[in-house]
Amino acid sequence: MSKDDHFGSLGVGELRPGVTKRRWEPEGGVNKLNERIHKESKFADDYKNLPFSFKKPQKTLPRSTAMSCNNCGNIVYGTRITVGVICRSCGKFSTVSEV
Repeated sequence: MSKDDHFGSLGVGELRPGVTKRRWEPEGGVNKLNERIHKESKFADDYKNLPFSFKKPQKTLPRSTAMSCNNCGNIVYGTRITVGVICRSCGKFSTVSEV
């Protein structure tokens, strides 16, 4: 017995997109819900003295920095926590140091 026969006999299986509606449709639509959430969070920021904010934290560290291969001195790029790389110039694993 194949897997398709088993699921077909039970009447369950994977649904195609668009066969069913959303599980929950907010009153007035999704855009109206998003506007209400934005309005309420702005009101909370402006008029309530909350110990937190609804903003995303800023990225303070750069994503990549220049480093040099300790074997041959070739410049490679990595994050600040990079300890070693396989150098493209010398083809060996090497520790790196920030430039």
